[in-house]
Amino acid sequence: MTNIDEKAAAHPIFKSYIPIAEGIAKTIGSHCEVVLHDLTDISSSIVTIYNGHVTGREIGSPMTDLGLAVLRCGKEEKYLLNYPNKTIKGKKIKSSSIIIRDDEGNIVGCLCINLDVTLLSMTGTIINEMINVHEDNEEETFPQSVNDLEKRMIDRAQEKLGKPIALLEKNERIEFIRLLDEMGLFLIKGSINNVAELLNVSKFTIYSYLDKKS
Repeated sequence: MTNIDEKAAAHPIFKSYIPIAEGIAKTIGSHCEVVLHDLTDISSSIVTIYNGHVTGREIGSPMTDLGLAVLRCGKEEKYLLNYPNKTIKGKKIKSSSIIIRDDEGNIVGCLCINLDVTLLSMTGTIINEMINVHEDNEEETFPQSVNDLEKRMIDRAQEKLGKPIALLEKNERIEFIRLLDEMGLFLIKGSINNVAELLNVSKFTIYSYLDKKS
């Protein structure tokens, strides 16, 4: 199975990062996944991936929810370092993401390093410094499809409201839409229609909710 999207990799900016990604992965070893994302195509963002078995992703997988939030908010950070994650199978991951911008300062991609520290963490305090994480960062997930990504973001918004979607009042629905918008869900093509169907309203109602929350 190929670990590189040849078309995306031809882009001058991403092309220069591919050797860096490969070098990091080969230096640290098989427990270290290194992913180069093209944030101009969030539904299939992975340009190249090394040691994809760490999170179970491959070429064609979408951007993560954290990446969508960074893109949506246009954060000025150059990188996000040492934040904690868990995979679907329960692996403990230590992650860092380096944000890539074009000459005009627009976010176009990111280089992500995901180190599987499951076994390391089991050895206790001796290697505590190696697996130190910044607990104040929001946990990221690793979806393997756009539908999976949408579902996880919707589930997270529902958890914050603490109420089933079917029982949401109008003001709670507006807050629900605000949360999804902040996460960057509506950057995904077709997501407004999907949320409208979930709430049993028209897409125009969703647009009106978006206007009210701004």
